[in-house]
Amino acid sequence: MFDIGLNSAIVFAACWVGMGTVVALCRRPYHPPGAFLLLLLLVPLIPYLWIAGNPFIAFMFVAGVGSIMRWPLYYIGRFTWARITGKPFTWLEEHKLEDGERNPNEPEY
Repeated sequence: MFDIGLNSAIVFAACWVGMGTVVALCRRPYHPPGAFLLLLLLVPLIPYLWIAGNPFIAFMFVAGVGSIMRWPLYYIGRFTWARITGKPFTWLEEHKLEDGERNPNEPEY
């Protein structure tokens, strides 16, 4: 009854791409939660594609995911690199400013 088949894996991957499109079309405040939810959904989906189909389909899907999720992956990588090296992650951390505090070098408008 519950066969692992290539058709269901491709349908699930297509649904993931559709959900990614919906998240991209939402307003900007909804992007980070939707993006991280989609990244969590990748954890079971990529091995499922690998087992049900073949590794080539899984690699092609990962390449597509990298294209769709480039900014969340960029920020996760930057955050991880900042924590490993001890460098500041944000501009506020770099200049030791509190949230909402003005940059003294910024001109008045």
